[in-house]
Amino acid sequence: MPDSRRPLRVFVYEPYPLGKIFGNLRTLLYILQFAPADSVHCVVAVPFETELANHARTLGADWMVLAPPDAINRYGGKVLRDSLMGRVRAAAGMIGYNLRVRRVLRDQQIDVVYCSSIRALLTVGFGAKLAGVPCVWYVKSKLENGLLDRLGFWMADRIHFFCEANRDERYPLLVRWFKRKIDVVHIGLDLRDVDLTETHGSSLDDELQRRGGPAIGYVGQLYAPKGIHFLVEAFARVAPQFPDATLYLMGDPGIPEYAPYIGDLRERIRACGLESRVVFTGWRTDVLAIVNRMTVLVHPSLAEGFGRAVLEAMALGKPVIASRVGGLREAIRDEENGFLVAPGDVDAIADRLRRLLGDPELRMRIGARARATVRAEFQVEDKMQQLFSIWRDVARRSPPASAEAGAW
Repeated sequence: MPDSRRPLRVFVYEPYPLGKIFGNLRTLLYILQFAPADSVHCVVAVPFETELANHARTLGADWMVLAPPDAINRYGGKVLRDSLMGRVRAAAGMIGYNLRVRRVLRDQQIDVVYCSSIRALLTVGFGAKLAGVPCVWYVKSKLENGLLDRLGFWMADRIHFFCEANRDERYPLLVRWFKRKIDVVHIGLDLRDVDLTETHGSSLDDELQRRGGPAIGYVGQLYAPKGIHFLVEAFARVAPQFPDATLYLMGDPGIPEYAPYIGDLRERIRACGLESRVVFTGWRTDVLAIVNRMTVLVHPSLAEGFGRAVLEAMALGKPVIASRVGGLREAIRDEENGFLVAPGDVDAIADRLRRLLGDPELRMRIGARARATVRAEFQVEDKMQQLFSIWRDVARRSPPASAEAGAW
């Protein structure tokens, strides 16, 4: 049990500390931004140094690099596809790394370990067990590996999901078995960023004005599971009816392993004769300002934890077409504050695009309801306080580390 006279010390492990802020990293910065300095102090640990460190330190967190051995310092998919010997080396490297993590947790007097992915949990969770420190796992993406996911359910002292739908769909029996340590903490937005965006322009404003016509947007990582190729196909079907419409793809692959997908998209666009009508903006720091200039936002993902880009567009009053996946099934009420389609359903995406592009009144009505939904249900301050409350509860319930554990 932590000393109530000092702030709760939380060890946050981020295995992918990319310099570009999206997904888990946006949540991490929210945590650091809203953590009350007098009662919560975060120690952020990463496997390699990036410019994310500057953000973390500015927000008052300690920052440390715990470089793992080469055998495990790789994209997770490569480790799982490795040879038997490669997996053995990875396992040995993981054991040594966790012994090191155990020492760090004790030296830093950590009360709770927080992991935002199964990779993070498996990378430091055994070290937390050895140190007698409780571990919290925030499940923010689709669970796909039966063995590793089940190990995660056992290892974590507390598990929380983005939404009820994500919690219940893959492992209903596990969820019932471990129900006492499972919570739901919905995603949230800092609406101050949204409000500020509405008063500022983007460096793309001149191009948007020059092109004119409807602007269809996608925001996020550019890789196959996001289903952007389905959006391109749907746009090809509506393009003749709306000859002045442009599709803007905002984002990049994120990691080198996904880079070939850009080539696949460009080839598909060429095959559809849309080269002059599809704009790749790349990674943008002013993406919200660009979204604010969009007519419609489409999120055709095949799987999703939640889809923060969709909430951002909704908060800006934009009508959204999204796949019926992840937490989007709870945020969007079909045909009321947005449109939901089956993953990969090109016909449905094209149909909703035609309806929205051809009906300004429908766009206005859907957009207004979308804005109201986010402002009523998805303010980040509420979600962060819920998360901090879970951390305190986990630390309070955790027994002190045994003398035997301390002898390691």
